[in-house]
Amino acid sequence: SGYGGNESGTFGPKNPITREQLATILYRYAGKMGYDVTVRGDLSAFADQGDIAAYARDAMSWAVGTGLIAGMQNNQIAPGGTASRAQAAVILTRFCRQVVI
Repeated sequence: SGYGGNESGTFGPKNPITREQLATILYRYAGKMGYDVTVRGDLSAFADQGDIAAYARDAMSWAVGTGLIAGMQNNQIAPGGTASRAQAAVILTRFCRQVVI
């Protein structure tokens, strides 16, 4: 559905992706494919959990609960931080191994 609301039609294919955006994409895909998206993790364990955008809260909780996304230094989850290529590769690998089974 893009971001910025459906009315804006923004997809930003050349834009960097945030950790919460990546979690949301995978969460929505998993739901569409019929994979279990009911698992939830404890976001309160992260000092910056209040920075998670409302649209991404369920997705981030699911990603933490399934082990796709883990915390970073200083007990941060960095939801709005850019996912590096290495982070994206690890998250996608975990998705394939832990969700698509």
